[in-house]
Amino acid sequence: MVCWDNCQISGQLENGYVVGVLGDMGTYNNRSQLTARRIKILEDDPAPYMRGPGVPVQNLHYEFKLLLNSIDNSFMKTLLERIFNEATEKMFVNAPAARKIHHHYTGGLLEHTLNVARSCKHAAESYPELNRDLLITGALLHDIGKIWEYEIKAAPQYTAAGRLMGHIVLGSELLNEKIKELRQEGMDFPDKLEWMLKHMILSHHGSLEFGSPVVPLFPEAFVLYMMDNLDAKLFVYKEKINENAGQDELFTSYDSFFGQYFFTYRLPSENNGGQDE
Repeated sequence: MVCWDNCQISGQLENGYVVGVLGDMGTYNNRSQLTARRIKILEDDPAPYMRGPGVPVQNLHYEFKLLLNSIDNSFMKTLLERIFNEATEKMFVNAPAARKIHHHYTGGLLEHTLNVARSCKHAAESYPELNRDLLITGALLHDIGKIWEYEIKAAPQYTAAGRLMGHIVLGSELLNEKIKELRQEGMDFPDKLEWMLKHMILSHHGSLEFGSPVVPLFPEAFVLYMMDNLDAKLFVYKEKINENAGQDELFTSYDSFFGQYFFTYRLPSENNGGQDE
């Protein structure tokens, strides 16, 4: 949007407010461009204008509860119930998964976590040597620290704790706190299981370069890292293809953040009756 000196502005521009714009649409360098003539700060609730998951949050929440209830191991089941109490679950359902890169909207953390957990569930079915309960529990908990790392205003923003510690440390600390509570109440929570769950949170970014203090050291931790990375990267590909504003019919404009172009053509699926061109 272009705003010249003669544009009339009514109200104080502040983060989190809905803005009404009256202007003229045109093109510049083969891209759509809005030239504003009047800008007014509105009193509307911003929630209806904000992006959310492609599936209703209620549906995602229902599936999340099913996965929680599917855990058979008594230690992991009790731990999950303790972590996802009413207050934490409400925060989790409304949290974003990131500030910019992927699932960066209200409900994004729930959507991303379910995608990762689904993929982990399928992996456990394909590779019987994997411990299903451990893998799904790790998937459900891997980004739990993000409920304190971000806050939603008009868009996700870092909290002070998020900037200072990050979600990996925050998630590991939460796990430590809840396991300590269970032991104080008389549960003999296994040491090795505690180590493995903490390791899955600490290693799910895969390398020190991308923020993990340790690399995955056992199969379930490795699968979690791969599925987390897969879901985040597929989101990026989908977003870049859908928002393509490049001049080339088959490629997006160069993306300096990711250091690449994105090929936009999608081969039609046979079961959709599509034909290749």
